[in-house]
Amino acid sequence: MSENDQKIRKRTPSFRIELSGNEETKNIIFDKLTKIRNELTKKSNRPMGNLQVLEALFEKWFDNEDENPGPAMCPSTYIRTKKTDVNQKIFFIAEDSFRRCIQVSEWHARQCSYNLCTNRLIQKGHVVKTNLKCGNQEKPHVFSWSSSPYLPTKEYLINSRVNHGIVCSGILPSDYKRFVSGSGIGMLNEEKRTSFFNKHQQHIQEEYNECIDTALLEEIASYEDLDSIDIMSDARHGWRKNAKDTSVVAIGEKTHKVLKCEHVTKAHDIVSQRHEKVGTVRIYQYMKDKDIRVGVHCHDRNLSINKYIREETETLNQNDTWHCVKAMKTAVKKISSGPQYSKGKTWSFQLSDKVEPVATHVHWCIRNCNQQKEMLKSSLLNIVDHYKNIHTGCSESSRCRKDTNYEPSRIVITDPVAEKLLVNAILGSNIYKYANDYTLGRDTFYVESFNNVINIYQNKRISFGDLQYNARNNLAVCHWNENVDREYTSVSHLNDHRRPRCKKGRKTTKSNV
Repeated sequence: MSENDQKIRKRTPSFRIELSGNEETKNIIFDKLTKIRNELTKKSNRPMGNLQVLEALFEKWFDNEDENPGPAMCPSTYIRTKKTDVNQKIFFIAEDSFRRCIQVSEWHARQCSYNLCTNRLIQKGHVVKTNLKCGNQEKPHVFSWSSSPYLPTKEYLINSRVNHGIVCSGILPSDYKRFVSGSGIGMLNEEKRTSFFNKHQQHIQEEYNECIDTALLEEIASYEDLDSIDIMSDARHGWRKNAKDTSVVAIGEKTHKVLKCEHVTKAHDIVSQRHEKVGTVRIYQYMKDKDIRVGVHCHDRNLSINKYIREETETLNQNDTWHCVKAMKTAVKKISSGPQYSKGKTWSFQLSDKVEPVATHVHWCIRNCNQQKEMLKSSLLNIVDHYKNIHTGCSESSRCRKDTNYEPSRIVITDPVAEKLLVNAILGSNIYKYANDYTLGRDTFYVESFNNVINIYQNKRISFGDLQYNARNNLAVCHWNENVDREYTSVSHLNDHRRPRCKKGRKTTKSNV
């Protein structure tokens, strides 16, 4: 061999197989490989390596498997979808239908050696119907199968359950159509949905009547004298302007459950602004028919309601404190800042830090007036003296009276203009002029919360028909009465820069199930 041939010659390619095991296992395997290699060398009359040994073993194994095939491997339940199969039919299946399909397959396997296969899937709403047919050409077995059992009315259970969810969840038809079209799970046509709603809304009305009757009994039982109940009310318009529909709700002061919710339309009164009074009159008539007297009625200061309660009933009228304090804050804010040219005339810098403190002070005055109108008025006027650092009229329990080292944390009012502006703001407020309507310190925030719940079922941007509006109204009442003041497991407090004075945490409620 020449010198050039020796340089060109290369080593035979090789690879390694790594196996786990100790030294003893390694020696046993090598001994077996050596024995097999020696036998193969004798039979073929040529040298054999480890690669030829492995190839011979694999060949013998596969030949043996072909001659003696074992039982068929069970197909895996894990299926990976291909790109071409992503648009396959998707449908709902009930538990009973799934079991029945298995039972039919088991029975057929015992009776026939042919396999069952499905024909064309026919979509009926969210259900599919098909025929299971075996491959026997002479006498094929054919089974009609659907993914949902039937109700006594011959309707599919699944379609009825979906219809029930559509009605009771408050979802809009347009939202439902977009959802099912995007997910490809079938769709219930408008005729089916309308027919189901017409039957279902009667049951919703019955459930609503039972719900408010129970709530009324619970409210009566919450009072010791059982002589009268206290309520809070408010009106919510169905649209943002010139609404056709209005919901007037009365909520119990103790249980915070809805006692009555009246649906007023323009058929009853053409003027939307008068709907609240129409609904309130109906609520009082309902209470009269039930032989129940209303002791205290709190609302958000509708003047026509004030007049009706004062002149037509024996009920004590009270107005919501939050709205009056909000108006007070607005008035103080106007006199605490403004353009430079009107400084010292229409506003004063000494009032710039008084907006929130005055609101807090007003809340304190309402809560500590001992239900006396004159005491409430004097406490409100004392706000000016308090910020002038004159504390003779302040409460004995307040720090400005008890602490000898007390120093005001706000700017002390020394400017007569600032004093006059603040006095006029207090004297012009509703809480001072009509102090008798605020002596009990009642709130209507439960009614405002209920109005938010109604928004789940009644979008103000949508005009509903009377049947739809009334059904959604009743669903909101049932939902509220079931969940209001529900027990909770924990409270989490989050700092919100938009509401720095908020102290109420977020409750994690218990499940109803």
